[in-house]
Formats: sequence, C-alpha cells, structure tokens
Amino acid sequence: MSIENDRPNQLHPLVAYTLLFLVYTSTFRIFATLPLETLHQSLSTFAIVLLSGYYLFSLFLNIKNSRISKLDILMWLFILVNFLAAYKGHEVFGQPYYYGIMAQRSVLLSISGILIVSMLNKGMITIRQVERSFLFISLTLLFVFYFFFLFVNPVKFNYAEFVAYSPIRGYRYRFQFALVIMLLFYSLFKVSHDKKNRFAIVALLILFYLIYFLQSRTTLVVLAITIFIYFIRNFSMKEKLKNTLLYGGIGFILVTILFTLGYTSLFDKYQILYQNVFNVFQGESPDEASSAVRFMEFNTALEYIKKNPVLGNGFISNQWNGGWHDILGYFYPVDIGILGNVFVFGILGTVLIYLPYYFSLTMSREVTSNHVFFKTCEYMLLFFFLCMFFSAVNIRDSSSIMFLVCLLYYFRYYYEEPIVSSEKLKPVNA
Repeated sequence: MSIENDRPNQLHPLVAYTLLFLVYTSTFRIFATLPLETLHQSLSTFAIVLLSGYYLFSLFLNIKNSRISKLDILMWLFILVNFLAAYKGHEVFGQPYYYGIMAQRSVLLSISGILIVSMLNKGMITIRQVERSFLFISLTLLFVFYFFFLFVNPVKFNYAEFVAYSPIRGYRYRFQFALVIMLLFYSLFKVSHDKKNRFAIVALLILFYLIYFLQSRTTLVVLAITIFIYFIRNFSMKEKLKNTLLYGGIGFILVTILFTLGYTSLFDKYQILYQNVFNVFQGESPDEASSAVRFMEFNTALEYIKKNPVLGNGFISNQWNGGWHDILGYFYPVDIGILGNVFVFGILGTVLIYLPYYFSLTMSREVTSNHVFFKTCEYMLLFFFLCMFFSAVNIRDSSSIMFLVCLLYYFRYYYEEPIVSSEKLKPVNA
C-alpha cells in the first residue's frame, strides 16, 4: 500500500484544492462550452502564461542539471507538431502565423500535467487531493449538465458553440463532457474494484445523460468498446459469465418494459442515426444531414491530403477570414476523425500525435496497481485513442490527453515504485 506522508513543504489544503481547480478547469476547457466564454478565455490566457513561464524556468534548471525526462521530450514533440500546423496553415492557405499560433495555443495547457507531477514529487500536493478534486468537479459538472437539460431551453443559445441542431435530434447541448466520461469510468471501477455500490447511482445517471440527452453515436460506440475491453481484461471467466447474465438480463428487461409501454421513439431515433452511418459505409447517400455533411467533408479532406500527404495542410483559426467555413465551405477536421488529423498534421504529424498513447501503453503495462484513479486515467486515454478514429478529439482536447499521460507517468515512475518492489517478493501463484 502506498502511503502519502505529510511533508514540510506540503501546501495548505485550501491552496492545493484551489490550484487543482484552476488546473482542471483550464486543462479540460470546462468553461468553454458553458455560457462563460469570457471567463474561459481569461482563465486560459492566465494559465498559458503562468505554465509557460514555470516550464521554461524548470526546463532551464533541468538542462543545467542534465535531468531531461522522456516526458519532457514527448511534450516537446506534441507541442511542436501542433505549432507546425500553424506554419502549414500559412504555407497552404496564406493564414498569418499569428492566427495559427493563437489557434493552437491551448496545447500549452498540456504543461499542467508536468506541473502536477512536479508538485506530487515534491510533496506539495498528494495524489489523493488530485483524485478528490477530479471527483468534486466532475460531480458538479454532472449536476450542471442535468440542470441545463431539464430547466434551460437550448434554443436560447442556438448560436453558441455548445448547442447543436439536427432534424432527428433537435436542439441539444454539447458540453465539454470529458470529465463526466472519466467520472463514469471512475464510478464503474469503484463498484467493481472497491465494492462501493453507491457509485452505481452515479454511473446510471451518466449513462442516462449520454443515451437520452447527448445522443452521440460516436461517444456511445467508443464507450461500449472501451468498457468491453475493460470487461475482457479484468474479470475471470466465471465473473464474465455472471456479469453478462446479471447486467445483460437487467438491460433486456428494461428495454422490454419500455417497448411494452410504448416508449419507442428513442429507439427509432437511434435506428435512423446508425442506419445512416451504415449507408455511408456501403457507399450510399445518407438521409441525415450530419452524416451527409461528414461524407462531403471526407471527400474534401482527401483532395487536400493528396496535395500535402506528409506534413499536412495546417490548422485555420476561426478568427481569420471566417475560418474553415469561408475557405472550404462547411468543413471541420474534428468531424472526420483520423482523416482530419492527416489533413491537418499530415502522415508524419499524425504518427507523432499518437506517440503519447504508445508511451502510455508501455507505462501502464508496468504498473500493477489497482488504484481506481490510475485505472480511470488509463481507460480514459483508451477512450480518447478510440475516439480519434471517428472524431479528431486531440485537436480540441490535446491538453486533456497530455494531462492524463502525465498522471500515468507519475503512477509508473513514482507512486508505484514501492508497490512494484513488494510484488516481486510474492510467489508466482500469489
């Protein structure tokens, strides 16, 4: 068991939790998809300046003492690839460098992960405080999301970034829900590993929110794949059979009851949504607007990828000449997954963008802990990785991804060292 001792330089709890709140809200862009855009911009700018200054000073000391880590090199590559997109945006579309750099500046928020690792190592904060901060913020977000869905009509914000419209799904909120997905994993692991059954209520609330309110095809498919992988990796055959019969049976009964009572509109809606995706794969023209648009974006991306396959075409700021819309019509690289990444960063850049996942995989294989927060970070990264095949979430959530990579780095090289040593003393069959 890992023991976190109080140290002389440990921050006062109020200071520690305030700092962690600022880190989470800026790194995960929490306020960006709420009616708090001004606060988000101010907080992000403040965090970027502060983190950049901290890292440059820290880097100077590390170079002086020859203490450059793998995490530093990975961070340099990740930031470099994103800023290279600013150069390519100028070369291909003529966008001034300033706009390209400003559009990609949020990648510098990734440094928050290195800051947290440094503070953990120095004993200024504890991993328990990091975990508790995540739990408090994510639960608060879940409450806020439900409040908006239940009491605030999204039509009031129909021109805002966090409200979308489609003929099938109508107006719906599209909040920044990465932390809520993390909370779902955390709750499921709390139930399965720590036997804290009260977290099942939280998990059910999140699943209901995702299925009934959010109605995102990609999110639900990727979530199902991620949970299935966890199920296969972490349960014995007996447990798999038991859980399949138990939860599968409960799910079947609930669906049967809903059909019997005549609540079939939601199922009909999902049938249409997924049927349109299937039609696209068969080469047919989709009926739904969003599927048709993605089909068009797919063809546009292929044309430009053929011209600049290696280094890509760069990223365009919405603040310059109307952004992508005025240059290529309705086109957003985020919508088309890995193809969007190849369009923006090229084949070389996309390979480098995926390096953090490979780094995380090698680290997680060497960690034997069943710490729920570690498992949460591990499977949230898997969720992001799978999402990138369908939606280029790294363009929007790059700082969130690197923050989780940094936490895995801490679990692998610092938190887990005494546990790994003790495990080696156990018998093979222990």
